[in-house]
Amino acid sequence: MRSGCVQILTVADNLWGSAMHRNEDSVSILVVEDDANMLNIIRDYRSRAGFAVHSAGNGWEALKRIKEGPVDAIIADLDIAETDGASLREKMLLNPATRDIPFFYLTPENKTDVLVEALRSGVDDCISKPFDPVVLTTRVQAVLARRGALEQLVRLDPMTHLLNRSTLMKDLRQELDRVARYRRPATMILMDLSEFVRSNAENGASMGDLLLTCLAGIIINGMRSMDIAGRYRGECFLIFLPETDENGAEALVKRIQEKITLVADAVGGLSLTFSCGMVSAPKDGAEMDVLLSRLEHAMRHAAQHQKGAICVWRPDIGETLKNDDALTEI
Repeated sequence: MRSGCVQILTVADNLWGSAMHRNEDSVSILVVEDDANMLNIIRDYRSRAGFAVHSAGNGWEALKRIKEGPVDAIIADLDIAETDGASLREKMLLNPATRDIPFFYLTPENKTDVLVEALRSGVDDCISKPFDPVVLTTRVQAVLARRGALEQLVRLDPMTHLLNRSTLMKDLRQELDRVARYRRPATMILMDLSEFVRSNAENGASMGDLLLTCLAGIIINGMRSMDIAGRYRGECFLIFLPETDENGAEALVKRIQEKITLVADAVGGLSLTFSCGMVSAPKDGAEMDVLLSRLEHAMRHAAQHQKGAICVWRPDIGETLKNDDALTEI
């Protein structure tokens, strides 16, 4: 029945939301204000909203604080001492690492020309003094929510809510650089739904989309916060597991296989599983192109031998994909 898949997807959506969106408690707000009373008011209401509030008395202090650690939004008085808000904004726009940080101006009351100039500088919002702290907090939350939603649209595959191909490759390259630097183990898994094309032809594309979404939900449900998973192409999904050897990766694969088999039977009376290949870094290589090539060979080797097989890459698996010794069958 479809209810089984819906239940899994509901759990997956909750986990996806918690994994992909930063917790409000960790949202860091930098307030650039030289008025102690105003700073205390802003700090009090931002803290009540669950934000971590940091302060800077002028623009130079703000730039220093930004270099020290991540900042999710900046609230700056337009007339702060030494370096005013406009100069701070200009310096941030020139730096690719800071130009997209949400920025709010606190502007003088009843000065339309100042307000217009501030808005033209590309800030996210302007709030005139005196202001209602609750309104300021709500505006900051609204901008952060819109930014977060846009970021997810750019990063995620719209159907599965897994990372899309471009984001997956970018994040994977960063993780492999970390593996090479610290020589820590990691395992990559590439899975391909067995006979998916035939199933699509027999049961329709809508059923195929449903099964892909269900598999993605199961993957998300089984992931740790440090893991990476994305839609590699079509019905192929890639999972990167840091600090995990082949045995740990194989255990995860078997759990996912068991669940997708149950779900496919529940939603459509189908017999469905997936074959997959695995490589370990840095043991099987350190460069992403090399590892992906070996991962593809291992996956094809598995798919050509038995439905639901797992193939761990070995040097004797090459373009011909004929060696059965490297195959571990479920």
